[in-house]
Amino acid sequence: MTITFRRCLVHDAEKRSGSRLNTPKPSWPLKLLISSSLVLTGTAVVPFSLSSTGLDTSRVEAASTYTTTANLNLRKSASTSGTILLTIPSGRSVTYLGTYGSWYKVSYGGQTGYVSAQYVKVSTSSTMTTTSTKTYTTTVNLNLRKSASPTGTILLTIPSGRNVTYLGTYGSWYKVSYGGQTGYVSAQYVKVSTSTTTTTAKTYVTTVNLNLRKSASSTGTILLTIPSGRSVTYLGTYGSWYKVSYGGQTGYVSSQYLKASTTTTNTSTGSGRTIVIDAGHGGYDPGAVYGSVQEKVLTLDIAKRLASTLSGTYNYNVRMTRSTDTYLSLANRVSLTKSYNGSAFVSLHANSSTNTSYHGHEVLVPTTESYTTNPYVSASRNLGASINRELGARIPTIRNRGVKYQNVYVVGKNSVPSTLVEYGFMTNQNDRAHLTSTTYRQRMAEATASGIHQFMRSTY
Repeated sequence: MTITFRRCLVHDAEKRSGSRLNTPKPSWPLKLLISSSLVLTGTAVVPFSLSSTGLDTSRVEAASTYTTTANLNLRKSASTSGTILLTIPSGRSVTYLGTYGSWYKVSYGGQTGYVSAQYVKVSTSSTMTTTSTKTYTTTVNLNLRKSASPTGTILLTIPSGRNVTYLGTYGSWYKVSYGGQTGYVSAQYVKVSTSTTTTTAKTYVTTVNLNLRKSASSTGTILLTIPSGRSVTYLGTYGSWYKVSYGGQTGYVSSQYLKASTTTTNTSTGSGRTIVIDAGHGGYDPGAVYGSVQEKVLTLDIAKRLASTLSGTYNYNVRMTRSTDTYLSLANRVSLTKSYNGSAFVSLHANSSTNTSYHGHEVLVPTTESYTTNPYVSASRNLGASINRELGARIPTIRNRGVKYQNVYVVGKNSVPSTLVEYGFMTNQNDRAHLTSTTYRQRMAEATASGIHQFMRSTY
């Protein structure tokens, strides 16, 4: 598939500038980058006040709302040299406040500034009472990229036939959101969806434990941390940040860690059942090791993310066999499942091999050999298949090695539906890059949680 790159245009009154967004992707260093806190990036927005001096208010426009016809700079002053406050995507509505020569004073996303009048048109509606959700459907397996360029970092591959939410146009690229991620896709490989809808809800759901900050900057003071799966109320856009309210506080969050919500309440329920999450290895048993990367560290990090998603998003009771760097025998892990009165057991691991070409994720389920004493062989296989299916769909950049029948102690000797997940090979460069990525570990956890939930709904 060949994708032609075109320039991304941002307009002002007297000049038209374009810049390529294809920053070369740096090679991944072979060392572990793990942080227990979420690191966010964004552009700081500095509060300001505007003087009314020189503002010509003698000209009155019939419409109070306009729509941008291009990606349009909102500036601090009515000049092409004025400080750019933010760039308004094409097709967005702005509120007209006054005229200054060839410029309009407008408000957008909680900011007030000036835009070139030639790049806005009268809106068909003078008020913004609803949020229009424009949906497209992919026509091929399509890469979602970090920038509007064929060399941009691939965030994930969207399967053919999936719906994406349109956010803006950048040359021959669309900015869209899909699966909790925001990025760019080639416009030629999407079509208008027949399910395009309009919703009055301005509610988003967090996809990770997300910091609510005092300012739209990764250095802004943290007001609180919003748990994954919680609903927040959208108030405005500031570059790559959303202004939202949650828990009686108002602040800023990174927009890439939110997904649109069709309801303000969590309709998923775990019916009070307990899921036991087992972070493989621990203590003096590091598991597989590659350089400074240790399996026991990776599995504990994913386990904590999985536990947070299962409890916050799906309302399950979650118990972990270990929540710190401690050693547990295999027998202890199985016995804890009984003492916790678990309804399902999932053990988390990372693979390794002397052959660095081996790669991919896989799920291990019990055999029917005499080794297996678990009475829930069929249910265990269904659990494994459900998790494997979600991993394959949500993280297509890792090879899917499928579901395998193996004699594994914590699976075959357990007393509830059980499975073991191998998220990838630490000894393979591609898999290791995923495993040492905070973003991908979160997605691994979310995919596993979704698989568990689908199994639980169909079984209990």
